[in-house]
Amino acid sequence: MPIRAALAKATAVIAVVGAACVLTPEAQAAANPYTPEGVCGSGYHVVDSRTLTHQNGSTGGKVYLLYNNSNGYNCAVTIKGVAVGTATDTGLDLLVFSSGDNFTHHENNGDFKYYAGPVRVSAAGKCVEVIGYTFSTTSNTSYAATIPKGHCGR
Repeated sequence: MPIRAALAKATAVIAVVGAACVLTPEAQAAANPYTPEGVCGSGYHVVDSRTLTHQNGSTGGKVYLLYNNSNGYNCAVTIKGVAVGTATDTGLDLLVFSSGDNFTHHENNGDFKYYAGPVRVSAAGKCVEVIGYTFSTTSNTSYAATIPKGHCGR
């Protein structure tokens, strides 16, 4: 094998091995096969979402708020982006405001492999807030996000 070809091959192998070494376990995690529409069901469409983040800026999934125009129901779901396929503490809280700061609390929390939810509630004409979170298994790192009070009338 000519020297240039051998050097090119060795450089390619080193580049691939080097790239594999810099990926964190979260970066190597499998993609989540679930979508918020698939979890909530037919007729629901995403009206808002927020990325779950850790205080260091890394991301760990998304929390979604969906609405179904035909029945007036909201649906919330937290889709994991870390530890996908491994049961870790994951959840969501859906608050439905009746007047002022008075609200009803609906939740789905537990050790889940792919997502928490769906939480479906009738909330036509009311404001809602959604809080989602998950944990990573490798570092016990928490990721969270809030869809602030809003989407009133949906």
